[in-house]
Amino acid sequence: MGSLTSFPPELLAHILSFLPGKDLATAAKVCKAFHEASKVDFVWQRCIHREFGVSCNSSLSPREVYTKLLHNYGFLLGTWQIEIKPYGGLVHVKFENNKLLGLQYGAPHDPHVEWPMMVKELFHVMLDEEGNTTISCLQGPQGPHKGQIPLLNASAARFMSKCCCPDLHRHPQGREREFLEWCREEMGMSEEDIMFQHMQELLFMKFMIINQYQFCYVYKKLTIPPHLPDQLVAPGLFKGTYGSHGLEVVLLTYDRNYIHCKKITGDPNVPASQLSVLVDTKKPLILDEEQQVDPAELARATEEADKEEEETNGNSASCNTNQPQEGGASGSDHNVSQQHLPQSQPFAIPEGFRERGINYPKTCKMRFCGTGLIAGHGFTSPSRTPGHFVVFDNNNFGFLWLELRSLSVYSRVMENLD
Repeated sequence: MGSLTSFPPELLAHILSFLPGKDLATAAKVCKAFHEASKVDFVWQRCIHREFGVSCNSSLSPREVYTKLLHNYGFLLGTWQIEIKPYGGLVHVKFENNKLLGLQYGAPHDPHVEWPMMVKELFHVMLDEEGNTTISCLQGPQGPHKGQIPLLNASAARFMSKCCCPDLHRHPQGREREFLEWCREEMGMSEEDIMFQHMQELLFMKFMIINQYQFCYVYKKLTIPPHLPDQLVAPGLFKGTYGSHGLEVVLLTYDRNYIHCKKITGDPNVPASQLSVLVDTKKPLILDEEQQVDPAELARATEEADKEEEETNGNSASCNTNQPQEGGASGSDHNVSQQHLPQSQPFAIPEGFRERGINYPKTCKMRFCGTGLIAGHGFTSPSRTPGHFVVFDNNNFGFLWLELRSLSVYSRVMENLD
């Protein structure tokens, strides 16, 4: 039986294509036959797709793209949260045209949760025609300029980007014009609107805090769990209304019998990364339209559901003290006797509740008791307040803040961030 070096070059290249990229470089040093086989484009194209889930269709060789770009910076691919306290931010990094492109996704203008996300370019890491790696900051009115993504301490869970020329972000007509342009992009407001809106102070505060970072940001990785068959709403990112703070982005996930809605973007009252809405799927509610429009009736129904749950938990604890607990963070055991619930229920806004002209559905699939997080400015005196989580469909839900007498509506982020 002959050695591997006696194999036809095509077969040898096929064998090498199963190796990880870091081992291909080592294999290329074994002998001349391995070296030649390791230079075949197919070998590296397959390696890039397997390790990073992207396709390489560029003027540069796949080997150059892997060794000079993806080997060092491929961990950037995916979805990230910017750590700008208290506001946060949503960023997605994708690969196209010889470069890794960082895009920031902002919620649309209030109160249009159904609108697509607003997208702007933050940075790119690319190979030029000579195969050199360059990093550029893409923000500011004066075009791309030098940036950095230090690899020291960077990982698949965390990294930092830095602009090397922060002065290029300044508007040539001064800071006031820079603020007004920022407000127009951030909130969709004209100059006249900004001058007369009560939220002007909130906008100016956000503008100043973000600028203090000098366009040097830290990012942490976001993971969106897969959708399991028995989940009411598929996990994912949603845009939601938060009163004078405008639209914010939350990540919906499951933990056993609970739905979590964690803020990806936040505000001075409840910052990013806090658990905005917590839903107990063991507390389903069925209310007719007459009950729904009466705030006192809503409060009574919530109290009864809480009391019934406490009694159920007490009985279960006394009967099953010796039985092991089931379930986990995947949320696969959260389906409580929901087969007995109607497929559709009426939905109405209670009298005296603020809905700010939102176009909400008149029916819903399910309703559950939950709590929402509230706090004073600077996240002072945080507390959880009762509410109702209302499932309209797989892409839309609402939360009735019973004590605040307001409705928040959430719509799924439909952009592909996989």
